[in-house]
Order: sequence, then structure tokens, then C-alpha cells
Amino acid sequence: MKENLIRIYYYIERGLDILNTFRNLFLAIFAIFISLHFVSFWWLIGMFGISIPILAIVGYYNVHLISKVRDRLSIKYGTHYGIQQFDLLKEQVRLLKEINKKL
Repeated sequence: MKENLIRIYYYIERGLDILNTFRNLFLAIFAIFISLHFVSFWWLIGMFGISIPILAIVGYYNVHLISKVRDRLSIKYGTHYGIQQFDLLKEQVRLLKEINKKL
């Protein structure tokens, strides 16, 4: 019972994250709709229909291209403790490989 309540809370929280992510898109489309004095809701549906594929393409490039460069730069120019943690992880892997060879 306790674990199910935690799962439900987690799912609700993830759902709210999705809504918060798209909040700015909804606000921008409604602002354009109102400021240009459109009266037909087909314009609103069309704006959403055009924006979703554009966001999907931008998201694809973000995941597959931009994130790799951002991660590399954050490791290269990260904080002292972040760099130290990365170096310790490399050392740990080296030691584990060495132990594995001796076994």
C-alpha cells in the first residue's frame, strides 16, 4: 500500500513536469492568438499543429547533438569537485580492471 502511494505520487509529479514544460508554449501561442486578434479557433489548432513537429525536431537535435557537447564542456570546465569525482571514477575503473586481470 505504501509503495503504491509513492508510485502514484511519482506519476503525478512526472505529469506535472510535462505540463510545466509545455506551459510556455501554450502561453506563447495564446498570446499570439490574442495579440493578432484571430477569431477562428482553427488558427489556434494550426499553430499547435505547426509548433509540435518543430519542437520535436529541436528536441532531437538537443538530445543527440547539443547535450553531448554540453556534457563534455561541463566535465572539461566543471567545478573542482566535479572534476575530482570524474578522476576518481576513472581510477576506480582502472583498479577494477587490474583486479579482474589478477583473478
